[in-house]
Amino acid sequence: MVDAHDSVPAQTEIQTELRHHYDDELEEIRNELVDFGTMVLTNIRYSAEVVTENRLDEIAAVRAADKPINARYDDLEAKVFEILALQQPVARDLRFLVAATRILYELERSGDLAVNNVKQLDRLDGLPTEPTIHSLLSRLSESSAKMFAQGVRALATQDPSIGVAAEAADEETDQLTAELYRAVTERQEDLGLETSVALFRMGRFFERIADHGVNIAENITFVVTAEFPDKQREKAR
Repeated sequence: MVDAHDSVPAQTEIQTELRHHYDDELEEIRNELVDFGTMVLTNIRYSAEVVTENRLDEIAAVRAADKPINARYDDLEAKVFEILALQQPVARDLRFLVAATRILYELERSGDLAVNNVKQLDRLDGLPTEPTIHSLLSRLSESSAKMFAQGVRALATQDPSIGVAAEAADEETDQLTAELYRAVTERQEDLGLETSVALFRMGRFFERIADHGVNIAENITFVVTAEFPDKQREKAR
C-alpha cells in the first residue's frame, strides 16, 4: 500500500520536470527567432548590395534565399501557436509568445521587402549611376539594415532599452528616405517616369524594413516591462 504522503514528492518532481520542459520550449523559440532574424538580416544586406552595385547577376540568388525564410516562418509560427494552445502561459511567458507572433510577421515581411527591392532592379535592368541618387540609396540601405539589426539585437539580448530608443534612432532612415524622394523628384525628367517610380518604391521598401526593426525592438520592451515604449515615454513627460 502506498502512503498518500509518498505521492507528494512524486507529484512535485513531475511538476518540476514539466516546468523545465516548458522553459526549454520557450528558450528554443527565443533562439530560433534570433536565428530567423539573422537569416532575414543576411538577405536584407545581400539585397542592398545587389541593388547599390547593380548586380543583376545576383537577383535570382536573393529571391531564392527568401524560400527558406518563408519555410522557417511557417515552422516557427506553428510552434508558437502550439505552445499557446497547450501550455496556457501567463504573465511574461504569455507576453513573449504573443509578441513572438507579431515579431514573426515583422521578420517575414522584411524578407519580402528585400526581395521587392531586387525586383525593382530587375524590372529596370539596372539603376542609373547618377552620383547623388546612388549615394543616397547606399546610405539609406545601410541605415535601414542597421535599424533592422537593432531589432534583432533586442531579440537576442532581451534588452528593453533598445526598443525605448528605437523611434529616435529611426529618424536617420526617415530623413534619408525624404532626401531620396526629393532628389528623385528634382531629376525626374532626366531619370524618366519608370525609373523614378522604381526609386520611390525602393525608398519606401528600405524605410519599411527599418520600421519593422523598430517594431521588433519595441515588442521586446513590451515583453520585458509589460509596457510599450510609447507608454513609458508618456510617463517620462
